[in-house]
Amino acid sequence: MSAIMNDVKPSFPVRRMDYDFAYNQRYWIADDPATTHYFTSLSLLFPEGEKYFVEAVRAVRSLVKDNPQLDKDIGAFIGQEAMHSKEHHAFHVAADKYGLDPESLEKMVGTILAKYFTFRSKQLNLAITVGLEHFTAVMVVKMMKDVAAKMSDDTIRNLWLWHSVEETEHKAVAFDLYQHIYGEQSNSYAVRVTMFTLGVFALFAIQSNMMMRLMYRDRQLLNLKSWRKFGGFMREGFSEMMPQFLEYFRRDFHPNQTDESELVALTKQKIGLSQALLPHQLAQAQLAYS
Repeated sequence: MSAIMNDVKPSFPVRRMDYDFAYNQRYWIADDPATTHYFTSLSLLFPEGEKYFVEAVRAVRSLVKDNPQLDKDIGAFIGQEAMHSKEHHAFHVAADKYGLDPESLEKMVGTILAKYFTFRSKQLNLAITVGLEHFTAVMVVKMMKDVAAKMSDDTIRNLWLWHSVEETEHKAVAFDLYQHIYGEQSNSYAVRVTMFTLGVFALFAIQSNMMMRLMYRDRQLLNLKSWRKFGGFMREGFSEMMPQFLEYFRRDFHPNQTDESELVALTKQKIGLSQALLPHQLAQAQLAYS
């Protein structure tokens, strides 16, 4: 088995990114407070949320040693998620110069996940991970298509596009892991869709709370013009994405039933994305969540 494992390569690379957010703008998307704080609140979910995903996957990784390719892809998944957490945290630290204290909200996300959404059942933790990975995979397609073009800060735009590419690259890993372990169980589908529903509602609740706090701290909570602009943005975006979200409820659903390869290739070209971690750097990235 070890010889086979050594011959197998991950299906996607892990890249080390070191963005400099020192000069990031205050309102970096659509020149609008509410829309900016919406995406900042989404970003606030990533460091602790992706740590949760990694822990859910790592908890059952030993059960797929008979599938060398999936095992290698899990390792790359962990490496990518570690890099996402690192860069989004760096963005939050930089945003503190505007008096928003996003780090306190990032820590709050971790507390909520640990207290209310970390279950004794490894299947439930993994099922939430699988569902929210699908939710994210749908959103990043919209990001690559047109949302990023509204971002006026080049560094933050590149952060979101790099993240979007990698979410697309590893979109099937957690799902394949879940199916490999639990797919033959009679409750597999019910658990998968139930935890997806729970996860999405929890995400919206936590993110909305974070956004309101950011708007309050920025003294923009009563900016009705900004809220109206944001409302139009949300209606347009979610009306387009909703059918893709609902695909998850099909019994024969699989993340790779959609092909974003052309969009990903174009996005990688836009931001010059090619750098990958060397083997020893990949091992260090995976240890970030040890």
